[in-house]
Amino acid sequence: MSRSSTDIRNLRKDFQYRVRQDFADYYQNQFRQGELLTFVESHFLPYHGGHTLVLKEKTLYLQEEVNSNVLGALGEYLRLATDSI
Repeated sequence: MSRSSTDIRNLRKDFQYRVRQDFADYYQNQFRQGELLTFVESHFLPYHGGHTLVLKEKTLYLQEEVNSNVLGALGEYLRLATDSI
C-alpha cells in the first residue's frame, strides 16, 4: 500500500498509521501531526453516514457530511507508518 492510497476501506488491523497533518474528528477530538495510531477495526452507520475507526490509542469519528474533506483524502491525514507492529 502506498502512502497516498490510504483509504478508510483498506486500513489494516494492528498496523500503525502516523498523522500527517492536524485535524479534528466529528466530535472535535484532536489528531496531531506525528501522532502514532494503531488500527483495530472500523464501523459504518449508513443511515447517518458515520464512520468510526477504533484505534488502540483513541477512537476517530467521521461523518460524511461534516468530515468529507478527511474521508475523501484520508491519505493526506494518515499514512502507514514504517514502524508498524
